[in-house]
Amino acid sequence: MNREDMLYCQKTIDQYDRTIDENEQIPDDQYPAWEKFLLPYLIEGDHILDLGCGTGHYSLVFQRLGFQVSASDASAACCRIASKKLGIPVQNLRFDQLSDVAVYDAVWACCSLLHIPRRVMPDAFSRIAAALKSCGYVYASFMEGDEEEWREQLGSFMANMTEESMRMVLSSVPTLHIMNIARTPCLYKEGRQWIHFLIKKACSA
Repeated sequence: MNREDMLYCQKTIDQYDRTIDENEQIPDDQYPAWEKFLLPYLIEGDHILDLGCGTGHYSLVFQRLGFQVSASDASAACCRIASKKLGIPVQNLRFDQLSDVAVYDAVWACCSLLHIPRRVMPDAFSRIAAALKSCGYVYASFMEGDEEEWREQLGSFMANMTEESMRMVLSSVPTLHIMNIARTPCLYKEGRQWIHFLIKKACSA
Protein backbone atom coordinates (compact mmCIF):
# COMPACT_ATOMS: atom_id res chain seq x y z
CA MET A 1 0.00 0.00 0.00
CA ASN A 2 1.13 3.54 -0.61
CA ARG A 3 1.24 6.16 2.14
CA GLU A 4 -2.28 7.49 1.41
CA ASP A 5 -3.82 4.01 1.46
CA MET A 6 -2.05 3.18 4.71
CA LEU A 7 -3.35 6.40 6.26
CA TYR A 8 -6.96 5.55 5.45
CA CYS A 9 -6.56 2.04 6.78
CA GLN A 10 -4.78 3.08 9.98
CA LYS A 11 -7.37 5.75 10.71
CA THR A 12 -10.10 3.13 10.41
CA ILE A 13 -8.18 0.71 12.66
CA ASP A 14 -7.63 3.45 15.23
CA GLN A 15 -11.34 4.25 15.24
CA TYR A 16 -12.24 0.63 15.95
CA ASP A 17 -9.66 0.46 18.73
CA ARG A 18 -11.08 3.61 20.32
CA THR A 19 -14.77 2.81 20.05
CA ILE A 20 -15.09 -0.96 20.58
CA ASP A 21 -16.52 -1.55 24.03
CA GLU A 22 -15.24 -4.87 25.32
CA ASN A 23 -18.18 -5.11 27.73
CA GLU A 24 -21.04 -4.10 25.43
CA GLN A 25 -21.29 -6.20 22.28
CA ILE A 26 -24.06 -6.62 19.70
CA PRO A 27 -26.28 -9.58 20.71
CA ASP A 28 -25.77 -12.60 18.47
CA ASP A 29 -29.43 -12.63 17.42
CA GLN A 30 -29.03 -9.18 15.84
CA TYR A 31 -26.55 -10.45 13.24
CA PRO A 32 -27.97 -11.59 9.89
CA ALA A 33 -27.55 -15.29 9.09
CA TRP A 34 -25.18 -14.63 6.20
CA GLU A 35 -23.27 -17.84 6.92
CA LYS A 36 -25.98 -19.44 4.73
CA PHE A 37 -24.16 -18.13 1.65
CA LEU A 38 -21.05 -20.26 2.38
CA LEU A 39 -22.35 -23.29 4.26
CA PRO A 40 -23.60 -25.24 1.18
CA TYR A 41 -20.01 -25.39 -0.09
CA LEU A 42 -18.40 -26.69 3.10
CA ILE A 43 -17.97 -30.14 4.57
CA GLU A 44 -17.56 -31.05 8.23
CA GLY A 45 -14.13 -30.21 9.61
CA ASP A 46 -13.19 -27.70 6.89
CA HIS A 47 -10.73 -25.01 7.96
CA ILE A 48 -12.13 -21.47 7.67
CA LEU A 49 -10.21 -18.21 8.01
CA ASP A 50 -12.39 -15.36 9.28
CA LEU A 51 -10.49 -12.47 7.71
CA GLY A 52 -11.38 -9.23 9.45
CA CYS A 53 -13.32 -11.10 12.10
CA GLY A 54 -14.33 -8.08 14.19
CA THR A 55 -15.47 -9.29 17.59
CA GLY A 56 -15.80 -12.87 16.36
CA HIS A 57 -19.52 -13.45 15.82
CA TYR A 58 -19.27 -15.45 12.60
CA SER A 59 -16.16 -17.29 13.79
CA LEU A 60 -18.21 -18.51 16.73
CA VAL A 61 -21.06 -19.56 14.43
CA PHE A 62 -18.67 -21.68 12.35
CA GLN A 63 -16.95 -23.04 15.44
CA ARG A 64 -20.28 -24.21 16.87
CA LEU A 65 -21.11 -25.90 13.56
CA GLY A 66 -17.99 -28.04 13.86
CA PHE A 67 -15.57 -26.27 11.55
CA GLN A 68 -11.93 -25.55 12.32
CA VAL A 69 -11.66 -21.76 12.61
CA SER A 70 -8.76 -19.33 12.43
CA ALA A 71 -9.39 -15.61 12.76
CA SER A 72 -7.61 -12.30 12.24
CA ASP A 73 -8.37 -8.61 12.48
CA ALA A 74 -6.42 -5.37 12.10
CA SER A 75 -7.90 -3.95 15.33
CA ALA A 76 -6.10 -5.11 18.47
CA ALA A 77 -9.23 -4.39 20.53
CA CYS A 78 -11.36 -6.61 18.28
CA CYS A 79 -8.72 -9.36 18.49
CA ARG A 80 -8.87 -9.32 22.29
CA ILE A 81 -12.66 -9.66 22.31
CA ALA A 82 -12.72 -12.34 19.61
CA SER A 83 -9.95 -14.35 21.23
CA LYS A 84 -11.81 -14.42 24.52
CA LYS A 85 -15.08 -15.35 22.79
CA LEU A 86 -13.55 -18.12 20.67
CA GLY A 87 -10.99 -19.51 23.09
CA ILE A 88 -8.25 -19.33 20.44
CA PRO A 89 -5.51 -16.82 19.59
CA VAL A 90 -6.73 -14.26 17.05
CA GLN A 91 -4.03 -12.77 14.85
CA ASN A 92 -3.68 -8.98 14.76
CA LEU A 93 -3.07 -8.58 11.02
CA ARG A 94 -4.00 -6.23 8.19
CA PHE A 95 -5.10 -7.74 4.88
CA ASP A 96 -1.74 -6.87 3.28
CA GLN A 97 0.02 -8.93 5.97
CA LEU A 98 -1.73 -12.21 5.17
CA SER A 99 1.02 -14.62 4.14
CA ASP A 100 -0.42 -18.13 4.63
CA VAL A 101 -0.10 -20.55 1.71
CA ALA A 102 -2.61 -23.34 0.93
CA VAL A 103 -3.92 -23.53 4.51
CA TYR A 104 -7.68 -22.88 4.33
CA ASP A 105 -10.68 -24.53 2.71
CA ALA A 106 -12.55 -21.21 2.83
CA VAL A 107 -11.96 -17.55 3.64
CA TRP A 108 -14.82 -15.59 5.21
CA ALA A 109 -14.52 -11.82 4.63
CA CYS A 110 -17.81 -10.39 5.89
CA CYS A 111 -18.03 -6.59 5.66
CA SER A 112 -14.27 -6.37 6.17
CA LEU A 113 -12.55 -5.83 2.81
CA LEU A 114 -14.80 -2.82 2.28
CA HIS A 115 -12.51 -0.90 4.65
CA ILE A 116 -9.62 -0.76 2.16
CA PRO A 117 -9.36 1.28 -1.07
CA ARG A 118 -10.53 -0.62 -4.12
CA ARG A 119 -7.19 -0.12 -5.86
CA VAL A 120 -5.45 -2.34 -3.27
CA MET A 121 -8.07 -5.11 -3.33
CA PRO A 122 -6.28 -7.08 -6.09
CA ASP A 123 -3.37 -7.55 -3.67
CA ALA A 124 -5.75 -8.62 -0.88
CA PHE A 125 -7.51 -11.15 -3.12
CA SER A 126 -4.16 -12.44 -4.41
CA ARG A 127 -3.14 -13.12 -0.81
CA ILE A 128 -6.49 -14.77 -0.13
CA ALA A 129 -6.07 -16.97 -3.21
CA ALA A 130 -2.61 -18.02 -2.04
CA ALA A 131 -3.93 -18.83 1.44
CA LEU A 132 -6.65 -21.11 0.03
CA LYS A 133 -6.24 -24.76 -0.74
CA SER A 134 -7.03 -25.93 -4.27
CA CYS A 135 -10.78 -25.63 -4.97
CA GLY A 136 -11.26 -23.40 -1.89
CA TYR A 137 -13.97 -20.76 -1.47
CA VAL A 138 -14.15 -17.08 -0.59
CA TYR A 139 -17.17 -15.24 0.77
CA ALA A 140 -16.98 -11.44 0.65
CA SER A 141 -19.70 -8.85 1.31
CA PHE A 142 -19.92 -5.14 0.58
CA MET A 143 -22.45 -2.36 0.42
CA GLU A 144 -23.52 -2.28 -3.23
CA GLY A 145 -22.57 0.87 -5.12
CA ASP A 146 -19.78 2.86 -6.72
CA GLU A 147 -18.92 5.10 -3.76
CA GLU A 148 -15.45 4.95 -2.27
CA GLU A 149 -14.78 7.47 0.46
CA TRP A 150 -13.71 8.35 3.96
CA ARG A 151 -16.84 8.56 6.13
CA GLU A 152 -16.07 11.30 8.61
CA GLN A 153 -19.22 10.73 10.67
CA LEU A 154 -18.24 7.10 11.29
CA GLY A 155 -14.49 7.54 11.30
CA SER A 156 -13.87 4.83 8.72
CA PHE A 157 -13.05 4.31 5.06
CA MET A 158 -15.55 2.41 2.92
CA ALA A 159 -15.30 1.14 -0.63
CA ASN A 160 -18.63 -0.05 -1.98
CA MET A 161 -18.75 -2.71 -4.68
CA THR A 162 -20.74 -3.66 -7.75
CA GLU A 163 -20.67 -6.84 -9.79
CA GLU A 164 -18.70 -5.00 -12.48
CA SER A 165 -16.13 -3.58 -10.06
CA MET A 166 -15.61 -6.97 -8.42
CA ARG A 167 -14.99 -8.55 -11.80
CA MET A 168 -12.44 -5.80 -12.45
CA VAL A 169 -10.70 -6.49 -9.12
CA LEU A 170 -10.56 -10.23 -9.82
CA SER A 171 -9.33 -9.76 -13.40
CA SER A 172 -5.80 -9.67 -11.97
CA VAL A 173 -6.32 -12.78 -9.84
CA PRO A 174 -6.86 -15.49 -12.49
CA THR A 175 -7.25 -18.37 -10.02
CA LEU A 176 -10.44 -16.85 -8.55
CA HIS A 177 -13.82 -16.72 -10.26
CA ILE A 178 -17.27 -15.64 -9.08
CA MET A 179 -19.68 -18.53 -8.57
CA ASN A 180 -22.71 -16.74 -7.16
CA ILE A 181 -23.93 -13.25 -6.29
CA ALA A 182 -26.75 -12.47 -3.85
CA ARG A 183 -28.25 -9.27 -2.48
CA THR A 184 -29.96 -8.46 0.80
CA PRO A 185 -31.51 -5.17 1.96
CA CYS A 186 -29.53 -2.87 4.23
CA LEU A 187 -31.72 -2.40 7.29
CA TYR A 188 -30.16 0.88 8.39
CA LYS A 189 -29.93 2.62 4.99
CA GLU A 190 -33.24 2.82 3.15
CA GLY A 191 -32.97 1.92 -0.51
CA ARG A 192 -29.48 0.41 -0.18
CA GLN A 193 -28.47 -3.23 -0.25
CA TRP A 194 -25.59 -5.53 0.57
CA ILE A 195 -23.98 -7.52 -2.21
CA HIS A 196 -22.61 -10.96 -1.37
CA PHE A 197 -20.00 -12.71 -3.53
CA LEU A 198 -19.25 -16.44 -3.42
CA ILE A 199 -15.93 -16.96 -5.17
CA LYS A 200 -14.05 -20.19 -5.92
CA LYS A 201 -10.37 -20.88 -6.38
CA ALA A 202 -9.49 -22.99 -9.40
CA CYS A 203 -8.74 -26.65 -8.72
CA SER A 204 -5.17 -27.76 -9.30
CA ALA A 205 -4.62 -30.27 -12.05
